[in-house]
Amino acid sequence: MSSDIYAKVQLSQKVRYTRNEQENRADWEENEVNIYQSAEDVDDYYSVSQPQEEGQQTQRQPAVRKSSSRRVKLCKMLPWIAMSVAIISLTICFTLEIIKLKNSHSNLSDIGDNYKLELQAKLLEMAANYSQLQNSYEILSKNHSQLIDQVNRLNNTITRKWCPDGWTRFGSSCYFKGEETKTWYDSRTYCQDRRSDLVIINSKAEQEFIKQFNKNGESWIGLQGEWISVQRTYDWKWVDGSPLTQSFWGTGRPNNYQYQLNAICCDYEGKWKQAYNYNNYNYNYKNWICEK
Repeated sequence: MSSDIYAKVQLSQKVRYTRNEQENRADWEENEVNIYQSAEDVDDYYSVSQPQEEGQQTQRQPAVRKSSSRRVKLCKMLPWIAMSVAIISLTICFTLEIIKLKNSHSNLSDIGDNYKLELQAKLLEMAANYSQLQNSYEILSKNHSQLIDQVNRLNNTITRKWCPDGWTRFGSSCYFKGEETKTWYDSRTYCQDRRSDLVIINSKAEQEFIKQFNKNGESWIGLQGEWISVQRTYDWKWVDGSPLTQSFWGTGRPNNYQYQLNAICCDYEGKWKQAYNYNNYNYNYKNWICEK
């Protein structure tokens, strides 16, 4: 009966029991007994209240049976306790990992936001520096233009002051046309005596000025050609030793080679002409134009 009680416990039930086996078996007594909640109470109750035969001494169950029942119950509870502890531990670990991941994500988000803010600040700073550089460049360009204008005005002022009487200013130079006629060498000597030299024409604008300045007659200019026998051509140079880079030759060049040539400006078309010398003697007499 004890094993049946441990196996399945009900809250209340009808129990039949006999007080004395020698009594009439036909007489039964139905008694309602309360089933205790714990197995230990059942054992105690059973050991105390169990009917005994008449004439026999009351016998109690030994204490070993109580200890055995407690151990059985403890053994049954241990797996559930261990499982509960494992589930709680796993839940705690999983929760901690989730918290760590959330913190890491939050930290990464903060780092990304800080990086974006720093990048935006640098871009704004670079844009401000570029704007400042552009403004500085515009200011420098304006100052450069103003300085160029001032230099040009100073050059014009200085030229006006230093152009002697009878000389005409063009750009930063003074020009003088001799009304007499001389050879090319004598004309150059005349200019050199006055701290100048025969005119050197470096641009189309200067060529137009000389053409208008020398309307009446032809005049010597500071261009001289030397015959190069190896190349069978003339090497033209200005009186200051610089090579001829831009020319305004007309038609009708002389065909007498191995003579030294000099240039004349200007023919009826406003172009240059050539005149030759023989043994450094020039029998051509022209006006001349000095420049300083």
